[in-house]
Amino acid sequence: MTFVGKILVIVILAFALFFLALSTVVFTASTNWRDAYGEVTTSRDELQQQLNTAKNDLAAQKAALDKEVADRDARIGQLTAQATDLNNQIGTLQADVTSLRTQVEEAQRTTQTQVQLAQAATGEATQLREQFQAAQQVANDYAAQQSQLNEQIFNLERQLDTATRNNEDLRTALADYQNYLESRGLPADRDLVRQAAQGVVVSPDIEGRVLRVANDYIEISIGEDDGVRAGQEYFIFRTGDSPQYIGKLKVTLTEADKSVARVIEPYLGRKVTEGDSVAGKIQPRS
Repeated sequence: MTFVGKILVIVILAFALFFLALSTVVFTASTNWRDAYGEVTTSRDELQQQLNTAKNDLAAQKAALDKEVADRDARIGQLTAQATDLNNQIGTLQADVTSLRTQVEEAQRTTQTQVQLAQAATGEATQLREQFQAAQQVANDYAAQQSQLNEQIFNLERQLDTATRNNEDLRTALADYQNYLESRGLPADRDLVRQAAQGVVVSPDIEGRVLRVANDYIEISIGEDDGVRAGQEYFIFRTGDSPQYIGKLKVTLTEADKSVARVIEPYLGRKVTEGDSVAGKIQPRS
């Protein structure tokens, strides 16, 4: 190899080393710019997020400020209205105070006049007080008498209530006794009951007819079921075109649906015949 060739080889080797160093520097610089770009991008995103957050906070604060301003305006309106009302009330109170001052002055003048009249009426009041005390004594006496009368009235009302209840109880008992007597076929009339209590045999108010005649004894169509009892007396009638009173009979024997009786008081010698009416009253109902 010639000298020139060696020089060219050295030169080529130098250029190769230069380009190698240049490539290394370029590669290193490229890598650093990529990292820096990533960091800048990340920082930009964070700053954008902070900016958005700051905008949202600003919007919220602005809304709150607007609300506070509206509330303040409304409160100012209310206070203005209240101030107007208070001014009106103050004017009214001032007018009332003026009127009251006038009334007080007039009342003072009237009071002075009344004091003079009161002093003049003191003597009359003393006399009226004495008269009132006398009247009060009379009223106290009257109240005492009224209290006694009220107590007497109360006692009489209690006695009246007791008598009324007793009367109702007696009426109820009397009705029960009458129902009992009627259920037994006995007379419920007080006069008849009194006669029965005295031993007089009372005939109930019933009617029958003569079924058969045998000498002085006759058979009649009413018996124990109708209330007929031995010892009772009945009247005998003959009805029809020529009604007649026949006489009086007395029951001697009773059965459920009929009885046997004996004629005790014939009238004008008249005879009892079958079909004649028998009744407990002086006149039959038919």
